[in-house]
Amino acid sequence: MNTKYEISGMSCGGCVANVKNALLQVPDVTEVEVQLRPQRAEITMSKYVDVNTLQAWLSKSGPYTIKELAADQNL
Repeated sequence: MNTKYEISGMSCGGCVANVKNALLQVPDVTEVEVQLRPQRAEITMSKYVDVNTLQAWLSKSGPYTIKELAADQNL
């Protein structure tokens, strides 16, 4: 299952790495692709993880926020 998200708070490649590493630690997340411009992430999960859980893990790595994109928006 792939889900696309908007990420805010990233300003550099180090932020991209921090976000990716934080999201990869979430149980049931198997793969993460993160872009700086636009600030987006595509997350592959073995079962759906709600955005509040993703935000809780992401907050441990910095001042980042995550929001699920509508299905018709591209990464």
